[in-house]
Amino acid sequence: MKQLFTLFSIFLFSHLAQGQCTDLFFSEYVEGWSNNKALEIYNPTNESKDLSAYSISRYSNGGTSPSTTQLEGTIQPYSTFVVGLDKRDPEGEGYEAPMWDGYYTYTDSITGEEVTIYDADTDLQSKIDLFVNPIYYFGTNADSAAAFPTSLYFNGNDAITLEILGAGIVLDLIGKVGEDPGAAWTDNDGNYWTKDHTLVRKENILNGVSANPILFDPTLEWDSLSVNTFVNLGNHDCTCNPNNQLLENKTSFIVSQKNGTIKIVNNSPINYLKIYDINGKIIFQNQINNLNQVEVDNKQENGIYFISLIDDNGIKTKSIVLLNE
Repeated sequence: MKQLFTLFSIFLFSHLAQGQCTDLFFSEYVEGWSNNKALEIYNPTNESKDLSAYSISRYSNGGTSPSTTQLEGTIQPYSTFVVGLDKRDPEGEGYEAPMWDGYYTYTDSITGEEVTIYDADTDLQSKIDLFVNPIYYFGTNADSAAAFPTSLYFNGNDAITLEILGAGIVLDLIGKVGEDPGAAWTDNDGNYWTKDHTLVRKENILNGVSANPILFDPTLEWDSLSVNTFVNLGNHDCTCNPNNQLLENKTSFIVSQKNGTIKIVNNSPINYLKIYDINGKIIFQNQINNLNQVEVDNKQENGIYFISLIDDNGIKTKSIVLLNE
């Protein structure tokens, strides 16, 4: 008989949070089609932060000389701040194509009239708190390059840092500076993670990566969502927040197993579901048609697995242990 047990790490995380959760870090990474580029920053502290003291840098294609953008604005305690590429001209084409705003126009096949509809799930523009880098500078003049930084023009093989402006202090890093991974950094099976994906920081990550890694493995600290997924942008669940991360009605869902089936029951409709193993290998992922209950065939070996779902409250992730008797 197979039994499913929930792993509880609340005690451990609460103690870790006391010694960490000290400064800003990236909590979401959007590398979507065309100019759908955004970075979410999370404030894990109980104090507001003036973002003019921080910057985002892009190290392109394995380079070691960054393009740096100073931030502006204020990020509130236990809150997020979303920085996006400033491409908003609805008439823009090619490299100037606008970031998605959720509006689509099509010609009705029966009436021949143009119809415009709005889909909130594809509206990235409304999620952005600060638009940056409207001009892409192609030249080599140092003064012009500094005046027109290209930090948000990243794709799958660019390393990105969050730093304290002018201090040389790296608070967080996505990728590996000085390494060109090809098209993207991948998991152990060669699946792209940093290209054509949205990455969401795991709830138990309490601080950023401050040193250039020997090996960048995105599966260790990030959850991977399909390209052009924006539904969770602007909200982040983190153990650093003492106020809302352990509320049963917000983060809890029930997992059970019987007769070779994993059953997931949520307290609100599920939009997206993913199951992956301890190495980050995805064993199931699918869009869910707003069902509160989902059943998945279980053909996995014993071990630790993670179930991640998206509902209207954001992302919920639960670790489980599957045992055979």
